[in-house]
Amino acid sequence: MTRNFSKKAILILGILTAATTFNSCVAEDDLSTTEPTRYTASDIKSYADLFKVFWTVMDQRYNYFYEQKRNDGMDWDAVYREYYPKFEALQAFNTGNDKDIIENQKIARQYFTDIVDPIIDRHFAVDITLPYSKGVQGTFRFRGGMKTPANNQYDFKVKTTYMADKLGADAKSENTVLNNPDGTKSTFTYQMGSLKSNPDTYYFSFNMFRLSEALKINLLDAYLKPDPGHGLVLTSDIIKNSAELNSISDAALRSKVENFTIDILNQWNTFPNSAEVKSFNNYISTFKDTEVISDAFLDVTKKSLEESKKLVAYNKASTYPADVLTTESQAYIVWFISQMDNHVKWGYGLTSFQNAAQGIIDKAPFYKQFLNALHKGEIKKIIIDLRANGGGAIADARFWTDRFITQNALAGYQRTKEGTGRFNYTPWVPMHTNPHKFGIPSNIPTVILTDRGSVSMSEISTLMLKSQGSHVISVGDYSAGGLAALTGSDEFNGGTQDKVAGYLSFYMPVMAHKDAKGEVIEGIGIKPDIYVTPPSDAELLEMKNSPKTFVDRVLEAAIKYISTK
Repeated sequence: MTRNFSKKAILILGILTAATTFNSCVAEDDLSTTEPTRYTASDIKSYADLFKVFWTVMDQRYNYFYEQKRNDGMDWDAVYREYYPKFEALQAFNTGNDKDIIENQKIARQYFTDIVDPIIDRHFAVDITLPYSKGVQGTFRFRGGMKTPANNQYDFKVKTTYMADKLGADAKSENTVLNNPDGTKSTFTYQMGSLKSNPDTYYFSFNMFRLSEALKINLLDAYLKPDPGHGLVLTSDIIKNSAELNSISDAALRSKVENFTIDILNQWNTFPNSAEVKSFNNYISTFKDTEVISDAFLDVTKKSLEESKKLVAYNKASTYPADVLTTESQAYIVWFISQMDNHVKWGYGLTSFQNAAQGIIDKAPFYKQFLNALHKGEIKKIIIDLRANGGGAIADARFWTDRFITQNALAGYQRTKEGTGRFNYTPWVPMHTNPHKFGIPSNIPTVILTDRGSVSMSEISTLMLKSQGSHVISVGDYSAGGLAALTGSDEFNGGTQDKVAGYLSFYMPVMAHKDAKGEVIEGIGIKPDIYVTPPSDAELLEMKNSPKTFVDRVLEAAIKYISTK
């Protein structure tokens, strides 16, 4: 997310003071030179070694030690003094009999649980590999708040089924399979439509912040228009001068093959130069200026895509009659098919056009029924359901959240580490909201639904929207309290997502966060304006088993409030 950061440095005296009094239980040269990725499995030969590496990586990279010390008295040096002897006393680390190994492992798991549980960063997690028996290992996850039972929350799929009967004729629900960086796949789902009970109120829900990946229409300036002199565009002159064609000794056959293949080329070339394609390219310019998906644009897109699938099959043997595809001409036909492949796929970019056209068709409902309607002021009231939304891409703040922004406002602050010192931080840098070019024309009554499953970008977006004024409120349970920002695997100083020494895999945010009031709500969450107690076990079952008669108390509270606006 591109934020409008102020250049004015804001330095907190408490942080400066804490930084000057930093002490460590690990030698200073170890802290300053040993990066997490430099540890190897040979550095961990005992539970004491494992704890020491864990403690040191946390000491260098964790971003909330100042707040932990101020709020709950956490003293990371005291943690070292208390637990290093305890881990040192565990002697069965991949050695000894299986009974002792298992017993030591259980004790170590409890120690790590007790150490990590107070961590307020709700994004933070560490996977630690511990021995089960000789030569057998298992991996366990530890995270802040793990000893506290989680509040109930509705499953997103169950909630989607429940809402299907609550939305009007304009309802739309769509699933998109997305690729993850680790090679796995995720399914992005969104659901939208006017409420049957309150047609003037629009409902929008989605399970993760990957809208810009799943729903954004990204278009080139034009398609099927190669630059002049493009080296992969096939021409009749290239065909006539090809060595493969001129190696055909039979002049009559050579002439027939030449004419036949040039005709195929000309047939194919009629498509990029057709009225439909020219019209399609003209609409692209309009779309980039307005984001409007008109019926005419959608119609020409469908027609062009359909025509592109009927083009001459230059790469099939059945296209070439027996008197053209002979033993003598075979080498040339193979050459011609290869050249046509380059001409079609890379010279003119047919695949790129087809993907773009299909994307427009697939994503048109989201634009026509939601984004365009929102910008035109046709949506008068909205309920944004972020329950069970686990967050995702910060890019969505610009693509989606900003559409509800009408004024520049302070939404919060972020900071990162500066060096490996435990309390060495950058100043808190303000985060400001920015109105979107195609956003709402004026403020509309907005209710955000949250629960303990509303994490990360769900929370950032909630704070951004609530910065706009009293027309935005949140209803439901507290959010998760996991606002710290994450990046990729190349963090420097603060945060890490490295696998360390083969035993530790960290998922640690690079930035700390606080709200516009200057309060760190990590591990606490955003307090809803209208608090609704979490669903009971019976309510979870009832929503799943009797969606037509069940009453969602959070949704009802939102409807009751927004009906008065």
